[in-house]
Amino acid sequence: MPPNVVVDASVLVSAFLFPGSVPGRVMTLAAEGGFALFLSWILIEETRRSLMNPRLRTAYRHDEVAVLAYGARLARVGTVLSGPLPDIGAVCRDPDDDHVIAAAVASDATFIVTGDKDLLSLGTFRGIRIVTARGILTEFAVDPEPG
Repeated sequence: MPPNVVVDASVLVSAFLFPGSVPGRVMTLAAEGGFALFLSWILIEETRRSLMNPRLRTAYRHDEVAVLAYGARLARVGTVLSGPLPDIGAVCRDPDDDHVIAAAVASDATFIVTGDKDLLSLGTFRGIRIVTARGILTEFAVDPEPG
């Protein structure tokens, strides 16, 4: 049975913008069943909001339809947690990131994958390892470099 993994919005945004990148490879691994992807509606909305930022839309030339389709695809590839997330208290030095940890607790995750320094600085929380996209690929013995 593959481990449960929560992927943060920072990685989800990068995977959308750069599908062949290391974050893109993480999402390919999820789609192929390499791990069980868990998301919250907060993560999906945060990803959508980031991708709809006018600066990103201008720079990468994607539209709202593509962003909405990506959100729907995430919900199909992963399991979206229903109901409220557990109250874990103040954990992260950036309280806006506590929802990611709460989603990992709710899904009994083994890993959180993120590029967020505030989350990465924790290292672990209640046995949940917090790693980079490259780190999770290494963990699963997947070459992070396409080729």
